[in-house]
Amino acid sequence: MTIKESIYWAVRQLIGLESPRLDSELLLCHVLKVDQSYLITHDYEPVSFFKQRAFKKLVEKRKTRVPLAYILGEKEFFGLSIKVNKNVLVPRPDTEILTENVISYLKPGDTLLDVGTGSGCIPIAVLMNQKGVAAVATDISHKALAVARQNIRHYKLESHIKLIHSNLLESVSLELFDPNSLVVTANLPYVPMDYQINDEAQYEPGLALYSKNNGVELYQKLLDQLAPIKPRAIFLECYAFQMAILAEHSDHFYTFKRSENMLGKARMMMLERLPAGGSR
Repeated sequence: MTIKESIYWAVRQLIGLESPRLDSELLLCHVLKVDQSYLITHDYEPVSFFKQRAFKKLVEKRKTRVPLAYILGEKEFFGLSIKVNKNVLVPRPDTEILTENVISYLKPGDTLLDVGTGSGCIPIAVLMNQKGVAAVATDISHKALAVARQNIRHYKLESHIKLIHSNLLESVSLELFDPNSLVVTANLPYVPMDYQINDEAQYEPGLALYSKNNGVELYQKLLDQLAPIKPRAIFLECYAFQMAILAEHSDHFYTFKRSENMLGKARMMMLERLPAGGSR
């Protein structure tokens, strides 16, 4: 089979997925170790028997809804290649919106505290786009931290991002932070326990997806932990209906803003500390 014939075969196998053509091309690029432009300019080039066999195995795996990022071992996030595996959540476009807002908000000298960092995509993207910022990232999973460490090493950020194994902030010495220069980010599990999400999510760690109390339990615990030091700003990814609950759970020292994704759905909220003497 040629490259063109291989792609046509794969597309037929993956009908029903959101992007069968793109998935087919990316899987073939992965096997052949080429970029997508190569497929266009060499579409009649034959694919060897062994490469064809490897390609078909990956297509069959994708057909069962295994996330493409897990098969490829990486996911593009904010223009960066982030290593992922079954131990971390696949970075999503909504998280890029949070990251973009954080980059715009931070200034040199600030410290970013990313809670539940997973692959480390948020602090890595922030530091690659905002100079003069240090970061601390936590996660409850040792395996997730191992993935984050690989990504941090890949982008040579070892001296700028400190990783801490912690259940939220239980193992973090918050008194060491200056609240006036501290900005917190968190993409914690926020899917309510009774929600049914897409088929691919069954392959992702449930620990990183679901939370009790309408999905806000972990965020409420985090806000309680942060209450004594009152960081300058807190950025959270969540559903729109959860934002009012979390804004109410925070104290009167914060004002609430939100950002929408390309579909017009609010998925990011910011709690910004009011000036001294201010009130909501």
